[in-house]
Amino acid sequence: MKLGVTKIKQDYGLTKTDDERVLKAREVEHRWRRVLANDLESIPFALFVFGGGILAGSNPVVHTGAMTVYTTARCLHTYVYLNAMQPHRAICWGIGVLATLVGVGNAIVAPKMVDTNTQVYIACSSVLYLKFLLATGVQGGKKFRSGGRPPEDASLSLAKTVGKGRKQTYGLDKTDDEKVLKAREAEHRWTRIVSNDLESIPFALFVFGGGILAGSNPTVHAGAMTVYTAARCLHTYVYAHAMQPHRAICWGVGVLATLVGVGNAIAATL
Repeated sequence: MKLGVTKIKQDYGLTKTDDERVLKAREVEHRWRRVLANDLESIPFALFVFGGGILAGSNPVVHTGAMTVYTTARCLHTYVYLNAMQPHRAICWGIGVLATLVGVGNAIVAPKMVDTNTQVYIACSSVLYLKFLLATGVQGGKKFRSGGRPPEDASLSLAKTVGKGRKQTYGLDKTDDEKVLKAREAEHRWTRIVSNDLESIPFALFVFGGGILAGSNPTVHAGAMTVYTAARCLHTYVYAHAMQPHRAICWGVGVLATLVGVGNAIAATL
């Protein structure tokens, strides 16, 4: 494969190079990675929230409006992200979050004529979404401090306060500055926290959602999902504070609670 007249070796981009065209191509690739990562941090949780609203029998007008606004905002978010447009990107992101929060509220205030399993699911999924939203917010602040934001984010107010003095380059520029390296370490920790949530929460919500559809034992369902939610909230706290073996224990408890949910759902189908 060729980029211009330069032959590019395909090795996951691990080869070190000073070729400006290759570096530019990697920057474009990095932007697309960020677009996809942002979608993964937003869309699955929003779909769980709006799905919970359907199960709860939430107000259909509010539900339809919020989900339509969310969908439009996310589509526009991708466009403006690719075209390095700020503050347009921040506005689209914010509208998407607001629409999701409306979905959370709409599900919570829905008439309580649903079974216990559904009520527990709505409550726990709402808590998990809010926890995840907080984690991504902290992660965003850490990226400003480390210079890990896209270049156009330098125009935002947070770049002039939280990220003052930092050039925003996705964190791709080389540096020996101890403060920057320390900030990148903190950013990396919060990126891992968010990634760990993405590796766990969506699958757990699928499992517990399946339990609702299967009509699983409500006592076991409520217990397992409540324990899972508490474990994931604690996991974020201990991860942020570098606490071991606490983090491993919280992770393990969350996995065990999910497996209980799996067994409970399967037992309901037998």
